[in-house]
Amino acid sequence: MQGIEPLLQELRMWKVAPYVVKNGVLVDFGCDEEEVLLRRYAKNMAFAIGIDVVARPYRQENRAIIQADLNHKVPLPAGCANTVTMLAVLEHLHSPEVAVAEACRILKPGGNLLVTVPSTRVAQLLPILGQFGLVRKEMIDQHENYFSAADLEAVAKKAGFSRATAAYWELGCNVFLRAIK
Repeated sequence: MQGIEPLLQELRMWKVAPYVVKNGVLVDFGCDEEEVLLRRYAKNMAFAIGIDVVARPYRQENRAIIQADLNHKVPLPAGCANTVTMLAVLEHLHSPEVAVAEACRILKPGGNLLVTVPSTRVAQLLPILGQFGLVRKEMIDQHENYFSAADLEAVAKKAGFSRATAAYWELGCNVFLRAIK
């Protein structure tokens, strides 16, 4: 990572921390190769699973990585997770609705989906930050979507979540969604 990305990653993990069900099953959609969130939370979880198209699959103790494309059905059974996280992931998917629907499918009743995404307000700013090396330019170039709070709530409700609340944070640069199955 480079520039301000480590700080942004810490802020995202701080934002979702109050909603991660301890001693439950956590599934991190888009865990990346570093699996930072999984390593941080695994000690407080019954099991922690990361899913990413670029991650190398493995299983150890109470942690596993599954290599899979989040634009398609994920290889997990329905109702297996207490918490699903997608931190700075949904904007990279060409089928974000599929990933949100899959999160709903694998969550237990009452389970939490926790999402952070860049808001529509920064769509033109992020490429500039990438040019200056403050964020990874190659990651910004992969953005396929930007979301408003209302957009995220609508995607979650369409996927079958009973409650979905999205709000702007980080001075309006990002959106945080908490959806409950």
